[in-house]
Amino acid sequence: MAALLFFCVNPIIAGIDAFDERCLWVVRNTMTNEQAIDEMIEFADVNGFNNLLVQVRGRGDAYYNSQLVPRSELLRDSAFDPLAYVLKKAHERGLTVHAWVNVYFIWASEKPPHALHHLYNRHPNWIDTNGNNDESSYNDENEKMGEGYFLAPHHPEVQKHLLAVFRELTALYDLDGLHLDYIRFHDSEYGNNEYAKSYYNKNIITLDWNNYRRAAITNLVKETKQMLMDVRPDCKLSAAVKPNLLLAKNRFFQEWDMWLAAGYLDWAIPMNYTPNLRDFASNIDIMYENLPRKYRQKIMMGIALYNQPPLDAIDKINYSEITRFRGISIFSYNVFKENAGYSRDLLRTQ
Repeated sequence: MAALLFFCVNPIIAGIDAFDERCLWVVRNTMTNEQAIDEMIEFADVNGFNNLLVQVRGRGDAYYNSQLVPRSELLRDSAFDPLAYVLKKAHERGLTVHAWVNVYFIWASEKPPHALHHLYNRHPNWIDTNGNNDESSYNDENEKMGEGYFLAPHHPEVQKHLLAVFRELTALYDLDGLHLDYIRFHDSEYGNNEYAKSYYNKNIITLDWNNYRRAAITNLVKETKQMLMDVRPDCKLSAAVKPNLLLAKNRFFQEWDMWLAAGYLDWAIPMNYTPNLRDFASNIDIMYENLPRKYRQKIMMGIALYNQPPLDAIDKINYSEITRFRGISIFSYNVFKENAGYSRDLLRTQ
């Protein structure tokens, strides 16, 4: 606690108070016990954040009580409900809580999940493929290279399942927001799930292959928004998206400009994580060129800390203010938790 309380005098990040929405991504390893959550909320509150994006679905699992999704293997106390605890403590401080869910990304380890009803075990035929039969390679932590295993977005049963998961989550918990991550195809060569491709070849005549894959993602976002309007109308729907709008649409089939324009999303949060300021600005230029101002008001600029020094991160924050974005989202709390020196450097720049 003492290390965190060191930052109580001013906002930890120079310029953060210039934004209406000040979001902090909280990775699931903070969600495993009460003490870690208490420290995170104290840190967020005293350092100027007003929105917590807390990861409650990381690998097709749950950091909350669910009848549909297996409990995370990282949770040791079977009686502990991390999401309920975060909501109680954050709301006492006036902080909003958005449940951050990895949508299609469901597993990464070489070893299968222990839970038999995990989708990796129960529905292996729902997993997407790039059509390459080469054996997968794994990193030193036994996680599959190339991010991991994704559900096939265009498999008809996948959307039904995910909508049921999101409905259960938002019906049971007093959420301020639902935050969708990995709401995209793994990459452009994916989409070769055998059943999904067969379904397309037999039944779809109105859309070409790329537009069909794009529509599969968009339909889930649309249906999720409609579900929220029924179950919890005040719950914001946001999505973490690829920062290059054109690349997002044409490579990952993530047409997030259309999601904003159609009103499916309340916020888009581009993961503009590049450490290079010119590339950061270029992604913003594309947004300006393709989105009218009224939609840009719904963009909260995502900025990474893990891959750049404090001064460079502050340059991105300042540039986001200059280009008139209403909010920012910082990735992630882990950097502050694990690197006190980084935090002190941020303070010294003010």
